[in-house]
Order: sequence, then structure tokens, then C-alpha cells
Amino acid sequence: MAEERDPSFTILEYTGDHSAHKCGYCKSVAGSFSHGMWAHRMAVGDYQDLIDRGWRRSGKYCYKPTMNRTCCPLYTIRCDASEIRLTKGQKKVLKRVHRYLSHGDIKPEGGKIPDNEQCVSPTGNQEYVKPKFDTTKDLSMVSVSPAAIKNAKGTCTASAREPNCSISGEVLPVDGSVDSNSHSQNSGKVIQPVRGNDTRNLSPKSPHQVAGPDPSKPPCRKSKLIRLERREAKLAKRREEASSRGESLMEVTKSKSSNNTPKSLEDFLNEPLPESPAHKLEPWHPGCGPLSGYGSFHHQYWLDDRLIAVGVLDILPHCVSSVYLYYDPEFSFLSLGTYASLRELALTRELQRTAAALKWYYMGFYIHSCPKMRYKGNYSPSFLLCPETYIWVPIEKATPKLDLAEYSRLNEDTSARDYYGEVDLNRIKILYDQDLILYEMYQRLNPKGDDEDEVKEYASLVGAKSAHSMVLYRG
Repeated sequence: MAEERDPSFTILEYTGDHSAHKCGYCKSVAGSFSHGMWAHRMAVGDYQDLIDRGWRRSGKYCYKPTMNRTCCPLYTIRCDASEIRLTKGQKKVLKRVHRYLSHGDIKPEGGKIPDNEQCVSPTGNQEYVKPKFDTTKDLSMVSVSPAAIKNAKGTCTASAREPNCSISGEVLPVDGSVDSNSHSQNSGKVIQPVRGNDTRNLSPKSPHQVAGPDPSKPPCRKSKLIRLERREAKLAKRREEASSRGESLMEVTKSKSSNNTPKSLEDFLNEPLPESPAHKLEPWHPGCGPLSGYGSFHHQYWLDDRLIAVGVLDILPHCVSSVYLYYDPEFSFLSLGTYASLRELALTRELQRTAAALKWYYMGFYIHSCPKMRYKGNYSPSFLLCPETYIWVPIEKATPKLDLAEYSRLNEDTSARDYYGEVDLNRIKILYDQDLILYEMYQRLNPKGDDEDEVKEYASLVGAKSAHSMVLYRG
């Protein structure tokens, strides 16, 4: 069965090659290369296809790194939310937040927060590329009938249009704001059960307030030793109870271990708080999902009625795409970047219950050549997009190639080719002089035009599926 497409449409203005700008990772002055385009309108289905070819957006600007030229290649990464396997570090973050909400405890396990959790978000647009120039056009209100979009064969005259016809369906508001068509008025909050009375202790103590060890108290012992002693005490107690019942310890141990299933992501996030917790954290999001439409949303986090973090998310036909996350650095001790990413994974799993195809969580770009940016690979199972065939490759198979070369064709099948690599230029829809025409007609109207190479470049970058679906603006 063919994939159902929404009836809205996309209008793009290709801005070409953005060469030799400063890299934010290796600090090369002129080593970063990319291509860009302005999205005056963006249908969610078209954007899904674009990010599956290595594009990302920042507001209305869409950009695609020139992978074989840029100094630090940026590989699109996604995680299968339905099969997420939590790491030890991710579990620690969830437990740390739970302890803080329950008791106001701000001390991380081990006494130190890992460097890559302190101030770096595991998602979003750290890879932002500044546009070469801003568009001077505003085509967001252009109104064309769905029939004209689908059946454009020549010039689209006024009689061929439906008067005052705006496109129905879901359109991604590419400015990063919440889509009013997708936002339910009855928005709800995911609220922890009880709010504490004391809202004063919201931030970690100043380093100047931390006192040294108390000489009157016994020295601290390692947590590993304490856990071992507790385990031995429990085994001794169970051995004594089993002996009194005439049972063997082996039978009791077998019965206990049969129910020892790993805790899921939801188990950690929904672990009950005490009756009077020290803090209340609310991940606020609109009370709607795929059943109410797709689009851009703000995922807000409220701590004791104080906004401490906001995640910008795109809800698309097959994924939740994390666009950006910003948070109050006062609460960096909670590792909000990692915590928000796990919350967004949980949201993806929740949405999949009503939209089976929506199972992926897109985390932006993975930069293997920058050691500090490899942490996105800790979300498992993850996949990287091959920059030549646009096939998803398990990260475990991709990273050995990237250890040898910063740029690599990740697909091991040497015979594989870009399925949408060949584009029929004559099928590209052009918005020209307020008319919707096909590229063949556009060339007839512009016999002296010299932009064919630019249109070919655009088509090769977006691929046949997108090139034949979207509308390209030509001034």
C-alpha cells in the first residue's frame, strides 16, 4: 500500500553552496561546507523525506553538510525508541532526578557529574550553520489548490486555481513555534502526584557553603562495599527463613530471579515519589499527538512552577525529531540534556501506540571526528545515515569505518546506489511569476536562463522523491 501523504505542500528557495565557513568543532577557520535553502512552507511529509537525506532545519533555514568536503562530517543519527536499551549512565541520571524530586538531594552518585552531562544537550542544533543570506521573499501565504500541485503540466493560470483556496492538512511551522492547527486547547500536564511545601531549595549549594569531612563521624566507605554487605545480609536472612520452612536456598533464589526483569524507561520515569516530595517536575506538552496532527511543539519542563527547560520538537510521520533544547544552567546538576532526551524517547514510545509508523527518535547529527560529540551514540539501538546511498546502518558497524576515515560510505554493499538519485528535471514543480509550472515550461519561458546547473544540484541533494513533491521558487 502506498504511503498516504498529507495534502499540504512545500515551497523552497534554494540558496546554493555555503562554502568555507568556521567550524564549531575543530575550530577550523574555513573548513566547514554545506548547502542551504529557505523553507517558505514545509509539509511534514516532505520534511521527513529531507531529514532522511541528511537535511536539518533551524527555524526556516534548512541545511545539508557537504559530507565529502567538510572538515567534521555530520552524520544523521536516529534511535529506535521502541527497542531502547538504557545504559548505566542514563539510569543514574533518572535516579538522580528522582532523588532530587523526592528529597531535594542534589549530590550525584559518585560525587561528580560526567563532563558530557554537565552542560551539553544530547540533542538539537549544536550543528547550526549560519545562512549566507536572508530571503527577501515571503511566500508562506501562497495559496494553490491540491489539484494544481498534483497535476501541474504547464503554466498554472488564474482559471486553473481555486479562488481563495488554502491548503488543508498539517503544515510544519518552520519558525520553531507551536502549530496552532495541531495544538489542542485542552492541553494537559504530566504531573508528579504531590507537590512539596518547601520551594526554597531549588538550586545546588554554592561551593563556598560546602564543608569538609566531619572528624567526629566515621570515615566514608565506598558504595560498592556497602551494597555488597547489604546483599550478604539479605542472603543470610533468606537462608534462615528458608531453613525454618524446610526449603533450600536454591529454590528460593530461583523463584526470586525468575521475576527479575529489567526496568523499562517508563518504570524509571514513573517511579512513585514520596507522599510529600521535595520538588515537583512537570514535563508539559500539548495534549495531542498524531491523532490531532503533526507539527512543531514546545516540550516544557516546570520545576515547582518555574520554567527550567524547553525542548523544541518536530512530530513527523515516522519520528520525533529533536530540533533544540535549552535550559536554565542553574539546574545543570540534574543533567537536563540527558533527562530531556530520555523524556522525548518516552514520548516517541507513547505516540507509537496510536501511530505505528512513528517509532524513531532523531537526535540531529553525530560527529565522530569530535570526541566530545560522540555521546549521541550512547542511545541504543542507534543508526547512522550513509551519505552516499541514504541507507541506515547500525552504529556498531559504522563507527569502525569512521575510526579509519572521518568521511566514509557506511553502506557495506558496494553495489548499492542512491535509490532516489536520478531526478527527472521536467517533473520539478516551479513557482515562477506567481504561477505554478513544470520545469520544462519554465525553461521555455526563460530561454536565456543559466540556472540549470543549480536546479540539477538542488535535485541531487533533495532526491527524486522530494524534488518531484516540493515546489521550487525561482525569482
